[in-house]
Amino acid sequence: MLERFVSEPLLHTGAHVGYFSGVSVLLPILGDAWEKGIRPWIVSPNGFVIAFALILISFILLGFVAGSVSKLVRSIGWMMLIPGVLALVFMAFGQADVYAWAGNHITGFTTAEPVFNWLVEHSVPKVAYLGGVYILIGICLVWIGNRIEAIGQFV
Repeated sequence: MLERFVSEPLLHTGAHVGYFSGVSVLLPILGDAWEKGIRPWIVSPNGFVIAFALILISFILLGFVAGSVSKLVRSIGWMMLIPGVLALVFMAFGQADVYAWAGNHITGFTTAEPVFNWLVEHSVPKVAYLGGVYILIGICLVWIGNRIEAIGQFV
């Protein structure tokens, strides 16, 4: 039914962008909550609800588009890796070096720079460990998705 309104590639891309955005918004909130020792929904109630809603809606849309549990789990795993790797890259190389590289190699980076600036200033010092956790979760989900697919071939 949903395909009548939106094409599948557009839906797939939008779901990935929504999931990535939700996980990325959640990263600084979790880092701030961890640093202060309080619940994430208390640190930023609106941000937490928006991030959770983006993740939930994207998860549902990706489930619709993926067509199988193994593809869905792998897709979510790969999307968990991206914000984790970005957090570790910013921590390891520093904001100035990453911005200089991105400005030279990514077309249109200057348009997105204010968003990255806000994310880096609010999260990188706090979430290096959370970036590692995101990477670990992403690797586990990709592995689980591959195992589900392998088991499905024998059934």
